[in-house]
Amino acid sequence: MRRIASVLILAFVAGCGDPDAEPEAPATLQEIEAEVFAKSCAFSTCHKGASPAGGIALDGPTYDVLVGKESVGAPGRILVVPGDPAASYVYEKLTQEKPANGTQMPPTAPLGAARLEMIKSWIEAGAKND
Repeated sequence: MRRIASVLILAFVAGCGDPDAEPEAPATLQEIEAEVFAKSCAFSTCHKGASPAGGIALDGPTYDVLVGKESVGAPGRILVVPGDPAASYVYEKLTQEKPANGTQMPPTAPLGAARLEMIKSWIEAGAKND
């Protein structure tokens, strides 16, 4: 009986997280540009070059292209609203099968959960130009 109690206590303690642990830092825009946009969006047939889809070029610095800018395809919708992923049209386009306009991006296959979390955490943290 004593052994069972010891095992249960050990299992309980092992399952408890450190309440003082630092939360994971949100992604930076540079990380998103390198890990998401460069690998999944910035191709010559999509968001790159002189005539990028939706007027959104993602093959260079993207802050001035995305943050606080109105969507061409969905007038009245802001591409990235700092602090509010739900109001950010880019996040909608990446996470919804049927966004307000057009199709889900990228068109070949949705982004994985880790990449979506990068974008969400960056927006939630204020969509800084970092």
